Amino acid sequence: MFSQFIARLFGVIRGVIVGIFVLLVAVTFAQVIFRYLLASPLTWTDEFARYCFVWIVYLAAPIALHRGLHIGVDMLTIHLSEKTRRVLAAVNDLFTLAVVVTIGFASIEVLSANRLQFSPALGVQMAIVYLAIPLSMGIMALVVAAKLLRLTDPVDSKERP
Repeated sequence: MFSQFIARLFGVIRGVIVGIFVLLVAVTFAQVIFRYLLASPLTWTDEFARYCFVWIVYLAAPIALHRGLHIGVDMLTIHLSEKTRRVLAAVNDLFTLAVVVTIGFASIEVLSANRLQFSPALGVQMAIVYLAIPLSMGIMALVVAAKLLRLTDPVDSKERP
């Protein structure tokens, strides 16, 4: 059931990423048209594109974690027994969980500190931009929790999420 929730959540996240990417491309294309064809560049498009990119990266990070696409070194672990690999995977997941929870809580302070700061070109509250960090870390914590639950299940342990 938890895996189904994660799968649905990732479906929504992928849709949001695609939507943000479409906006990013459209705004960048508009900037090219305004700058080179109309000789009247838009002042806010660079900032908008930067913030879109930030959100895309932070929303895609939990998907990459779920798929096992983050960089890892397995030179040692491929020579270990299955049981030892599972123990090391659990330790790794616990460290990962500690890191994402720490970053998530620390980023809440960043949100609070930047709630009265506004971006120069768009006038957007910077807390909205920085909201990507705790949101991403929360989703990553869910992914790691799902991995840990799967590791404890002897039937599903060979197919880690």
